[in-house]
Amino acid sequence: MKLSDYIADFISQRTEHAFVGNGGSVVHILDSLNQKNNFKLTPFVNEQGASIAAEAHYRVTKKPGLAIATSGPGFVNLIQGIACAYYDSIPAIYITGQVVTGHLKNKRKARQVGFQEMEVVKSVESYTKYATCLTDPSEVKYVLERLWWEALNGRPGPVLLDLPDDIQRAEIDPETLVGFTPDVDVQEEVSVLTISDIEKLKSVIKKSKRPLIVVGSGVKLSNTEKQVIKFIKKVDIPIVTTWSTVDMFESDFVQLIGSFGVSANRPGNFAVQSCDLLISLGSRLDTHMTGSNAATFSTGSFKVMVDIDQSEIDKENGLIVDLPINTDLNTFFDQVLQEDFSIGDISEWKNRINIWKSKYPICLPEYFNEKDYVNPYVFMDLLSKMTRKNSIIIPDAGGNLTWTMQGYEPKVSQQLFSAFNHSPMGYALSAAIGSKLVQPDRDVICITGDGGLNMNIQELGTLELQNLPIKIFILNNKEYGIIKQTQSTWLNSKYVCSDIESGVSSPDFIKIAQAYNIKTKTVSEHNELKEVIEYVLAYSSGPIICNVSIKPNQEILPKLSFGRPLEDMYPHLPKSELNNNIKF
Repeated sequence: MKLSDYIADFISQRTEHAFVGNGGSVVHILDSLNQKNNFKLTPFVNEQGASIAAEAHYRVTKKPGLAIATSGPGFVNLIQGIACAYYDSIPAIYITGQVVTGHLKNKRKARQVGFQEMEVVKSVESYTKYATCLTDPSEVKYVLERLWWEALNGRPGPVLLDLPDDIQRAEIDPETLVGFTPDVDVQEEVSVLTISDIEKLKSVIKKSKRPLIVVGSGVKLSNTEKQVIKFIKKVDIPIVTTWSTVDMFESDFVQLIGSFGVSANRPGNFAVQSCDLLISLGSRLDTHMTGSNAATFSTGSFKVMVDIDQSEIDKENGLIVDLPINTDLNTFFDQVLQEDFSIGDISEWKNRINIWKSKYPICLPEYFNEKDYVNPYVFMDLLSKMTRKNSIIIPDAGGNLTWTMQGYEPKVSQQLFSAFNHSPMGYALSAAIGSKLVQPDRDVICITGDGGLNMNIQELGTLELQNLPIKIFILNNKEYGIIKQTQSTWLNSKYVCSDIESGVSSPDFIKIAQAYNIKTKTVSEHNELKEVIEYVLAYSSGPIICNVSIKPNQEILPKLSFGRPLEDMYPHLPKSELNNNIKF
């Protein structure tokens, strides 16, 4: 049996789709997969798009996606999506073609032996869970089984298989192959939740006057969304979310305050900084959450951190965890949901939270009066009211990401995601294509910026070829707005390589879209906005692009300045008002 046929059999039993960057070193594996019934190969213009689509595949299906790329340049282009998957803990499978085994560099001192040869495994070791080059055909079963196991077990993440051309062509006897069995050398060690941990947790909850729960991405990755909601209702404690979990709760969820962090909302940050008990469930509590100085984060609280990865608890970034619980959330909820929790009177705390939510909305009334441009917060307010249930909303990196995460209010069953931790510009279009290919019955809405779309604009070709009815909104301010805001802060508004005047291109996206035979719309006034959004969302004959004119220098508001504690966001509140909000 040809080895590539064996791999195709294995893959087709676990997934139905592969996103492809074609090339000479993957012709055998692609040919084998192409012969499988009900298996689809989707080529992307650039391998980066394929790698991102594979990462998005898991987010919308809960099954690992697969991307395949050729050797050398193909692999290098694949890196972007691998990094996205790693830093967001997304299980994804990556396969790269490689030169024949006789042309591998191995221990030779030559810079390169084979044409387009690269040391792939060494290149990705720091941002994959498992990566290997298959040089012995007899190990193919072991390697494939381990790939899937590593991707999904413990803290999830991407894995990579590097396949030399001659190995793909090799003949094997499937009956003689040895599989993979996890053992202590490859399993992640996770502690059991102890009776002492449970009793301590019950005690601090009972004593707390201002308790708060952080709902992090680990909840989704462990598929414990239902359990966490049950726990929240059981203890009746207010919650804040990270960006990755904002779509778990509708805006009227009783215990919900909002998101928190560097680019979040004031009520969430006030709550974090004012609470006396903070229970973090599946959040890394990295600097995007705590601010640049973790020592200023929630200084008056007793901190409980539940995480599957001990290294996240022990980051040594200045954050002191009072009750570290190194376990997976399934284990945690299996035990704590059996317990009875008592809590004191926290009505004053809840009242204060409601005051914050009422007093500090994201979309201010005066935004609706702006002329000549569309205010992005007004756009988000209206878009979130008009999208259908079960929609998938994918923002890009940059200002459009923050405006979306601050201003969009998800409905039940909607998904709202981006590559939050690696956050490359150009993510949204490829992720939207990957999502729509595997979830064809759901609305897929891509929110990008002019800078982000420019990064992967070639995938409009993939969009045209597949004729996918994706709705694309370009929040176009003709600049790298979030970079300009940073330059304003640090460089006295000396702009370098961040707008048209300093060398950034701003093409006519409408003309480009028309060249790809993609339907287009434009909007630049609030009085046109509802009608245009309605048209875009209803259009179903293929992809559609809407250019939304955003004011140059449009700021992200509120936003935390470097070095300041979370409660002190820009625009800065009067000191008396600030103190009144966090000291009571």
